[in-house]
Amino acid sequence: MKLSNKKIKYIKRHASKKAPEAIAKDLRISVKDVQIVLRKSADRPSYEAISTLDEIFHWGLITISFLAPLMFLRDIYDFANLPQLAFIQVGVVFLFLIWLIKGFISKNCLVLKSSLHLPILGFVLWSIASIIYAHNKYEGLLPWMHWAASALMFFLIINGSHEKRRLIQLLAAIFVSGCLCAMLGIAQHLFNLSWVPQVVAPAATFANKNMAAHFAILTFPLAVGFILNSKEPIWDWTFGVASGLMIVFLLYTQTRAAWVALAVEFLFLAFLFLREYIRNRDVPYWNHNKSLAAGLAFLMLFVMMNLGPQGFRWGLGEIAERTATMAKYKESRLAGSEEESQGQSEGELEEESVADTSIALRTAIWRNTLEMIKDHPWIGLGLGNHKLFYPLYHRKVVTEQVFSETAQLTNVHNDFLQTFAELGMVGILLLGCICFALARIILRLTSAEYPRNTRFWTIGITVGIVGLLVNSCFSFPFQRAIPPFVLMIFIGILGSFYAGHNRRFYTIRQRWIILFALVIVFVGLVWLIRFHYLGIRCDQHFLHITQLEKMKNWRGVIAEGKKAYRYNPARVKILSYMGRAYIETGEHQKGIEALQKVIAAYPNHMNALLNIGVAYGSIGDNQHAVEAYEKVLRIKPDYSKVHNNMANIYMKQKNLDKALEEFKLAAELDPENSVIHFNVGIVEMQKRRYQEAAEALEKAVRLNPKWDLAQKNLGVVYFQFLNRKKEGIRHLRKALKLNPGIKDAAHIRKLIDFMEVQ
Repeated sequence: MKLSNKKIKYIKRHASKKAPEAIAKDLRISVKDVQIVLRKSADRPSYEAISTLDEIFHWGLITISFLAPLMFLRDIYDFANLPQLAFIQVGVVFLFLIWLIKGFISKNCLVLKSSLHLPILGFVLWSIASIIYAHNKYEGLLPWMHWAASALMFFLIINGSHEKRRLIQLLAAIFVSGCLCAMLGIAQHLFNLSWVPQVVAPAATFANKNMAAHFAILTFPLAVGFILNSKEPIWDWTFGVASGLMIVFLLYTQTRAAWVALAVEFLFLAFLFLREYIRNRDVPYWNHNKSLAAGLAFLMLFVMMNLGPQGFRWGLGEIAERTATMAKYKESRLAGSEEESQGQSEGELEEESVADTSIALRTAIWRNTLEMIKDHPWIGLGLGNHKLFYPLYHRKVVTEQVFSETAQLTNVHNDFLQTFAELGMVGILLLGCICFALARIILRLTSAEYPRNTRFWTIGITVGIVGLLVNSCFSFPFQRAIPPFVLMIFIGILGSFYAGHNRRFYTIRQRWIILFALVIVFVGLVWLIRFHYLGIRCDQHFLHITQLEKMKNWRGVIAEGKKAYRYNPARVKILSYMGRAYIETGEHQKGIEALQKVIAAYPNHMNALLNIGVAYGSIGDNQHAVEAYEKVLRIKPDYSKVHNNMANIYMKQKNLDKALEEFKLAAELDPENSVIHFNVGIVEMQKRRYQEAAEALEKAVRLNPKWDLAQKNLGVVYFQFLNRKKEGIRHLRKALKLNPGIKDAAHIRKLIDFMEVQ
């Protein structure tokens, strides 16, 4: 088609202000005709370079979106989330660099005018501003980097992908990735597939089944758009089977929060379809073939939900039983140290290590977090800092039963409450602005003014977003790599749909500004690559630390700790392991120095406080030891081990009354601990309260009849002070049998021989 001079001039005049699709719509010509004019009017090398960069940019978006959920690295501690974070952040910044280069060559950068830009930018800026007043800035930087990268992905999509065809390709990449993860998870469940590492199976590539469920909840509803917009029968069957597999995987995970989200998704989908039907009075794009495909999906779902590793079993009953026990609390506790006088190793417990984190436990965390919010309502504690101060609140309203020295939850299991606690009312209002702007766009996109296929894509995306938000009420998807990233992709696509062909842009024509941004982004990309490389190397050694710590190879812990800390000095928790290892090897001063750094960064780190108390006590600095133990007791007043350790210090100070008070309190808190009852008995002996001493030692012997010292001391009390000589001799004889070389063994033998003669 030959264009008039007037149209050609219009194209050239608006080329820097509007996208080719918008110009084509204005002139009622094809996009191809606009591109021909632009190609002829532009420098051919520049145009070809821009075209090449545009292809790299487009396929880069697709590649990152497809591969990110499939990323994992063996032989590191955080083998799933950390590689996904690194891949997304580096990839998105690289694509931003491509976008800027394209703008520099074309001599302008076009930024779409959208109601989503300001609230998203405001939330990202407030998040980083909160790090300024946060106690631990490193803990805030880590989530902010990923939230910023996810927001940047939104920016790239809404400003770099103007063609609907390309946006659909992006959705297809995410959907296929979700389907592959579901198939992998199903194989893990049915066939115990283990080549992808897992913590709680079936986890696909996400380490934990609950994290994998987040992704399935997000991607499954995309099948709505694909099925309803499909015109080929083969695709109806393909998408029907794929969606069925995703639901099967969600059932296999037995993640109740995901089941709730799935149920809400179906209800919301039914509401949107009912709304669509009432408006149009027909069932658009539905036919007999789609009905058969849906029937096959339901049949496959029914069959596979009754399959397990042992073969066929009736799965409906198991699902119903698990659903009925959603409010049932099942306590999960990890074992502590055997030696009461020793410190504790690092114990970070996220949902990965809790087999059944119940609604009751979540409710306790939520109610305690609300108290934290009441104390810091407007600006919060700073991004990433909830975990620093939650130990002080873990029993504020409801005692959280799981909390202990080896089990400390690091997330609220409700992202909205965690955001409120960390970013305050300001952060919540900004988040509300994003939701409001997004809701307005969704309402418009599902109205009659937009074409039917756009409405169906919007319905699928919206249902996925709703499912994620429901899941966020019971878990922490926004603290992981994939959910916020995919959410920002969805929002970017909706924003691009909403703009349509009537796009209006802010135009940046000053090339020096673009060049300056290019330099900054390039330097940032280099720094980011180095940051994640060092972070992964650090995590590799951190894995070795945890393995060696379990084997009590303290020298190995120190050696690996030094390597890990060299790669990432900001990861101060490494020093918690090293501090414990230094104490165990007798290098108490080095242990104190390491643990002081941990406490400076994490003032309520119960393990570090306990260990530094042990170290101070070992070098005779009783004042600092007591101060450290008192800080632990402010966090956990019912910690029997600390009461026992404080009592030992009072014993060294000859303060028998305080020692006895602490030992008795420890015994009440841990009545099955023979060591503590033994200690009570020793103090009672020194106070010459022999009947009470005998009662305590009797408990120690009953709990541990093979303990020679308990048998000996009970025998001494009976024989020498309570005139129960036969019982005393019996216990003394047992002590000798258990340990022939026990202290005063010769004297005990003479006493036994003398009593036998008598």
